[in-house]
Amino acid sequence: MTSIGLGDVGRAAAVLAGTPELRIPEPLSSAKPVISGSARMVSVVHELMVSGRNIDAWISGQPVLEQTAVPLHPSREAHLVRTGDSEWVALRWPTGSVAARSAYQGHLEAVFRTASAASGTPVHAQEQYAVIEGVGSDPWVLAPNLGRTVEDRLRCNEFPAEERHKLLTTLTALRRAMVETGMIWQGFAPRNMFFRDGSLTLIDFEEVVDAAREPARAAECLTWHRIFFADCLTERESLELFQPLAGEPEIPDDTIREADRFERALLGTPSITWARRRELLHVSIVLEGRHQRPSNKRDAGVLFGHELGHFWGDFLSADHEARLFAQMRSVDSSEVLAACLEAFEAAMEADICRTLRQRAYGTEDVSTPRTVAMIDVLEATGPAHLAAHRARQSGWYEGLETDPGQLVDEFLHEAGTAVNGLDRSVLDEYLVGGGDARKTHEESLAQATRIGLDFLHRTEEPFLHHRKPEELRAVLGGPVPLTGSGMDAVLAEVEEVIAHLSVSQSHPDYLAFPDTGNAIASLVGGTVGRLLNQNLIAVDRSAPAATFVEIQVVEWLRELVGYETVPITELRGVRDIAGLWATGGHLSNHIAMLVALGRQFPEVRRSGLMGLNSQPAVVMAGPIAHYSHSDAAFHLGLGWDAVISVGAEGGFTTDPDAVEAALTNPPNGKTPFMVVGVAGNCRTTGVDDLARLAEVCRRHGVWYHVDACHGGSLIFNERLRERYLARIAEADSVSLDPHKGLFTPYPSSYVLFRERGMLGQFSRHSSAVNADGNWDLGLITPFLGSRGFESLATWTILRHVGVRRLGDLVESRQAHVRYLERRIDDNGLFVRFNDVDFYRMAFVFCPPPVRRLLNCLDRELRRRAVQTISRYTSRLNDSLYRAGAVCFDEHTLTDLDNRVGAGADASFTIMAACPGNPLLGRGDLDRALSHLIEGALQLVPSLIADLTEVRDGGRMLTGPASWGDLL
Repeated sequence: MTSIGLGDVGRAAAVLAGTPELRIPEPLSSAKPVISGSARMVSVVHELMVSGRNIDAWISGQPVLEQTAVPLHPSREAHLVRTGDSEWVALRWPTGSVAARSAYQGHLEAVFRTASAASGTPVHAQEQYAVIEGVGSDPWVLAPNLGRTVEDRLRCNEFPAEERHKLLTTLTALRRAMVETGMIWQGFAPRNMFFRDGSLTLIDFEEVVDAAREPARAAECLTWHRIFFADCLTERESLELFQPLAGEPEIPDDTIREADRFERALLGTPSITWARRRELLHVSIVLEGRHQRPSNKRDAGVLFGHELGHFWGDFLSADHEARLFAQMRSVDSSEVLAACLEAFEAAMEADICRTLRQRAYGTEDVSTPRTVAMIDVLEATGPAHLAAHRARQSGWYEGLETDPGQLVDEFLHEAGTAVNGLDRSVLDEYLVGGGDARKTHEESLAQATRIGLDFLHRTEEPFLHHRKPEELRAVLGGPVPLTGSGMDAVLAEVEEVIAHLSVSQSHPDYLAFPDTGNAIASLVGGTVGRLLNQNLIAVDRSAPAATFVEIQVVEWLRELVGYETVPITELRGVRDIAGLWATGGHLSNHIAMLVALGRQFPEVRRSGLMGLNSQPAVVMAGPIAHYSHSDAAFHLGLGWDAVISVGAEGGFTTDPDAVEAALTNPPNGKTPFMVVGVAGNCRTTGVDDLARLAEVCRRHGVWYHVDACHGGSLIFNERLRERYLARIAEADSVSLDPHKGLFTPYPSSYVLFRERGMLGQFSRHSSAVNADGNWDLGLITPFLGSRGFESLATWTILRHVGVRRLGDLVESRQAHVRYLERRIDDNGLFVRFNDVDFYRMAFVFCPPPVRRLLNCLDRELRRRAVQTISRYTSRLNDSLYRAGAVCFDEHTLTDLDNRVGAGADASFTIMAACPGNPLLGRGDLDRALSHLIEGALQLVPSLIADLTEVRDGGRMLTGPASWGDLL
């Protein structure tokens, strides 16, 4: 085992990634820092600045301080500096904070004196430190390493009984002195205290509250103190330390306070009463207290809750912390709570290890992907399920010691795929591919084939059992099926109603699909639909039953999107139809643009575009919008230059401010009539801020279309719909593709409209369209004449699986791509371009040495290096594809977040993973990862060699001849 120091970035990255090492020389200092502080520490700093050493770079290269269970902090750097036998702690503090902390410390001098006199133990602030300014954006503060904090020592039960009693007596006196003087130190926490040599030393005076001036804030701080000590003390000690004191601020319960970010995220209100805030704080005291583990194998069987609370508070966003709190606050079983907290403890340790590894690579990325993923699973399954899953794990503590990331990933994958009781038997009921259900699936397909064959060969029967539209509507109408029916029941309905009432024509089309397309119900529906071969151009002689099946499917989807809906028995005719099936998102988006154009410029129907005074224009984010929208502008005669392309944000989403600007000041001669929002783009499946775009469009009175061809599957899961597609129902039109994310074979797409009557403009026969009882969909369908009974595939999956179970399937699938995301991140050979929203991840082959080398190249050489990286990425992907090992997608993508480091305008050939099949197991994913990593490692030496030639001499990467192909 190779031993490395965290300060040795180059060596750490090389060892962890298995790549050659690129050494970075230590720079010399050209700046003269300003040093102030105690004489002793000023002298220490001068000794460290030997031989012109760059003190800023030198301190940054020292080992990261790992003094507590949470060794990282998003707002500051902390390093351990060793000189001879001495150890020092170096912290980077914000400019001006040293003076502020010093002033706050001065407010507490009387408190320290009172506490010292009352307890007989000296209480004082740390006075030995030096401030180093002028070496960076913020100063360094260097102080002696005081050793283990009171928090660490209390948790480990290091204090002898007499010394522990003395410490608690001193803490009690200090707390009493704060209350008596009215000066409340917010940082009264064991992590800010050191008890040694018979005295109590205190650090970190970030806030001191004058109770006379801010009684409510003082009361909050006094309650927070209980949280800080919650997992360090026994119940008796806690009661002793935090006994009520005369003089504590008494705040009326109905006192209104401004809600903090966490409270706003949790409660959704801008203000909060003191009673409610106190209630939330007391819940935190419980969550962050001492919990009994199911085993004594770790920490003598004690789980320290404040370690987790400290980590969550510092590293989770308020939204994520609120999601976690909302689930955990209601747990009343100590066993369930401890088990859930153990799962989050493992996620915390995995995230810490990941961040340390990222720092070793030279990438500053303090994030919590596994903790957030654990919150997702907790929300999806509930605390009891999460706890039960933890209880079933064996070798838990051993896994934490060896590889917490792998342990948590396996746990998340297993728990995340078991949404609401989903297991192999449930999956096999709905999806083809599980061997255990092969016989059942064969029987279903045989039955479907029999129905189709009976239909095609029913030569002794009429080709049509005619029924009036009123009878058909009564038979085929019904509510959205929230729970599924058995396959036999669904097939019986197909056979006895739909097939019986359909017209028999020719053979079905062949279907190819890029996504899973493996829902048994959709396969049955697609097969039968093709065997029935209904032509949805008209009811009579073409599609008597199929017409109303499609109308019902459209109404179900409109309801799930959030549009107004009615039973199909209340519709009057095609004039009330507010959605259509289409061959794919390409056609759906064409139809949406055509409807928007006709709505905003009704004169175009008769006189065409030439009669307009300005060019109708469409606003969309060029870097992420699907090509179908620009194609539609061209195909509709608007011209490609009718597209007003605005920028995308770093997360590959539309910039609402840029849309606002384009609508406010459009180019001369152009009149914007439509804005395209994206709910899951085709490159990264990033989801736009749909609510903000809706507000912008409403202000400017333009048509708002949401392309949800990828993200539309999220409407089936209430939680995911609310999280990603909030206010999608404010869009004027929505396109969604069941063949992309709903396990349905191609072709299957729908375009839906908020208002009814929008499709009537496509017919020259307005009187027929507006007549009650006219159900011929061909009158309102643009671009298509005859078309097949493709909507049956969507109808059967809804009837069989039901909305709720479909939502479970959609959510369970996310565990696969998030597993790949974390494992690829941990490997380090690749740079991920996007943070996965729901099922697609883009990445490029770029080991750590390559990233560092890019920083050494000028703009032109960096451009050529990007081409080389792209070429190697494609080469890797092609080798895997040709070997039949694993197939990833491949396309070009601009690195908007500049994650590679070649610039936010650099465009790469990237690989993309989009595992859409819920039947995938972790073994399948691990096998794909193994092939990927093995192939990448084989290419690392030649990639670095090619790039090193560029760095050392500016020579062509593979010779001048090859550059002609790349430029």
